Amino acid sequence: TALTAISFFCFAVPGWAQDDRWSPELSAGIGLGHVFRFEDQTFGNPLNAGAAVSIAHRSGFVVEFEVDRVFGLEPRPAPCGLVNQACIGDGRYGPREAAVASFVVHYRFNQGHRVQPFLIAGIGVLWTASLHTTTYVNVNPAVMVESESRDRGIGPDLGAGLRIKLSSHVAISPEVRWLEGAALSRENLAVTRLGIWTTYFW
Repeated sequence: TALTAISFFCFAVPGWAQDDRWSPELSAGIGLGHVFRFEDQTFGNPLNAGAAVSIAHRSGFVVEFEVDRVFGLEPRPAPCGLVNQACIGDGRYGPREAAVASFVVHYRFNQGHRVQPFLIAGIGVLWTASLHTTTYVNVNPAVMVESESRDRGIGPDLGAGLRIKLSSHVAISPEVRWLEGAALSRENLAVTRLGIWTTYFW
């Protein structure tokens, strides 16, 4: 699906750029990524960075394909958790990698103004790599063994922000986005991205 979306933009942008109702845009952003699981815990707020390509209509609607990644996730140590029995080995649990690809629609208010609030809604995919620790208790002392699993979840990608035009071709946009990646997922993780984007538009 990601390759399909990229191909769509590659072929659509040249034609739409000749129509003054449409404006192609390229964006890059940086901020924080808050990875969490609703039912039990969070996994920190490390660096998040991404890029996006979009087509903006003068009515205020924008179609965007965006990818980003959370850097520096650190799984937590897994305790032994057994009473009256020692454990050997060690392990960790939690995500160590998280990446997002989303296809969304923006709506920008205050067309023609330098400052434009906007809303975001669409669908996204959350890819994660997580560590898990299994404790084998059929031996004494018990043995802790670490393993890794990869997961993919799909869900709504929602957000809001403020677009500020700095010139006739450059804008910045502080924004917040939330992706719930529970559908088709074993890990049931979600991610909130808080960042600022720099956009070049024609």
